[in-house]
Amino acid sequence: MEAIVCGGGVLLIVVLIVFFYLLNTARKRVTETTSLGKKQLLPVYISLADKPTSIIQGMNKLRFDVNKTEKAGDKWRWIPMFIFLAGVGLALIDGILLLLGYFSFVFTGGGVALWIAAIVMARGLRKSDSYDLSIRYNGTRDILYTLRDDLRPDSTYLGHLDLTGSLLPTKVARSANDAQGRTTEYFRDEWLALKAKLYDGSILRVSGIQKSKKRKSYWKRSRISGKMKSKPEKFKGTAHDLKVRIVPNPEVYKIAKTSAEFKQGLNIGKFTISQLSTEGGMVSFVANSPFEEVEHENILQVLKSAYTLLQRKAA
Repeated sequence: MEAIVCGGGVLLIVVLIVFFYLLNTARKRVTETTSLGKKQLLPVYISLADKPTSIIQGMNKLRFDVNKTEKAGDKWRWIPMFIFLAGVGLALIDGILLLLGYFSFVFTGGGVALWIAAIVMARGLRKSDSYDLSIRYNGTRDILYTLRDDLRPDSTYLGHLDLTGSLLPTKVARSANDAQGRTTEYFRDEWLALKAKLYDGSILRVSGIQKSKKRKSYWKRSRISGKMKSKPEKFKGTAHDLKVRIVPNPEVYKIAKTSAEFKQGLNIGKFTISQLSTEGGMVSFVANSPFEEVEHENILQVLKSAYTLLQRKAA
């Protein structure tokens, strides 16, 4: 009798563990963050080496597939819990038979099989919970869509969209130690690189670069206890650079030195024009932003203002 009570207790603990596991997986995944408190996003890398229509269609399809997978997971999310409860029902049949004097584990074995099936299904459905796409994904798509009519017929974009993360080890540009021996890493993430040959014969190059700083974790002796304590890594800030080069068709345009709508030091949206050169038959400039995220409207606004430096030659 004691063996039966002990076995029943163990079975009850297993049932409770499985129940709370399935309850947790049945709930929609909450927004996850990295060790630095940043929202976890879906890593994406896209080569922009095709015609605008093909690239935009591909980006739309990826976004549709992500949403479709997410919705499919939502539709079946609670099915594993129902399978688990069916298994509990089978185990209760054996319990009732035991109270009536019949010793049987046939139904319990079937219940355990259903529990295993529920766990396997729950793990599969959990994988359907994808992370959100970065706002840069939709923003870049809108930039490509806006510029598509300005491209030379049958020409393609060249470049990439890199949304794999701005703090990857492969993106460390340099590192430096302070007086206390703490190491700070400086990251350079060129998340957008775009080259386009325009309808009027001009060439446009755009680079979106995020520069970030992160202090690595280190050990420090406590002034009170004298013990060594580990200090976690710390995010030290970020900024954006927008580097643009426009090589206009010399047969169509002449370049003005400056304009009221575009000059060094001018604030345009979230950007400030920090460097500007009109030498060598091209317009080159760098626009800085202290913000971690810059919407695509700000990038398009800067490009539109830069084109005021190009003046059409008289026919």
